[in-house]
Amino acid sequence: MKNIFIPILITLFAFSSCKKEETEVVPVRDIQEQSIDDNQSLEDFLSTHYYNYDDFLDPNYNQEIIFDSISGENASKTPLLNQVKKEVISVRTTDDTFVDHTLYYLIAREGTGLNPSEVDSTYLSYEGVLLNGFSFDSSTTPVWFDLTQVVQGFREGAPKFRAGDFSLNDDNSVNFFGYGQGAIFFPSGLGYFNQAAGTIPAYSPLIFKVNMYLVNQTDHDGDGILSADEYDNDGDGLPDDSDGDGIADYLDAD
Repeated sequence: MKNIFIPILITLFAFSSCKKEETEVVPVRDIQEQSIDDNQSLEDFLSTHYYNYDDFLDPNYNQEIIFDSISGENASKTPLLNQVKKEVISVRTTDDTFVDHTLYYLIAREGTGLNPSEVDSTYLSYEGVLLNGFSFDSSTTPVWFDLTQVVQGFREGAPKFRAGDFSLNDDNSVNFFGYGQGAIFFPSGLGYFNQAAGTIPAYSPLIFKVNMYLVNQTDHDGDGILSADEYDNDGDGLPDDSDGDGIADYLDAD
């Protein structure tokens, strides 16, 4: 796996690699009002769509999550809203107040390995879609991502899924098994908010389908302490800076 780790790191999510000149900033809406609007849009989607849960009853099913509308011959399907879990995440605003945002997540397959922390590296495949079904980014080939380098909704959602394991074939190809599969649904306040990034419009709630293959527990500053144990010990959702030198503890070797 070391042979593919470094070159794959060069590939970044569209949502994590957009340069300043590639984004369009629009006038800022009230973050509390936008959070309420986004949550209603997410619940509307979750109430009117289902996923192919019957396929996941087969332990040998190794394909993707598929969303579809609840209508016609699918009218009796169980809506996503009845199958997702949710977590409220408080986001600090520019005036130093906190606004609650609700993140929803679907676990289609539990997985057998470790859950990553929000500062670990993860080897996964994914697809990012808008609520209208438009796919704005995807990778069917697994890629490594440092979760400190992606939008907050993905960083907070990825730890909900367990990693799996792998075996090597005679031709050095890899078989993955026992990995977690699911989806993350989150409001624009945990994504790009008022920035239009690539083909993602401003104020867009986002959905990511995720296959969590492997987890690498990281030590960003090489001090012998895992980043997960240095990141947020006071529970405020922000990186700790114990010595007040402006460098987060998980990046500060002293």
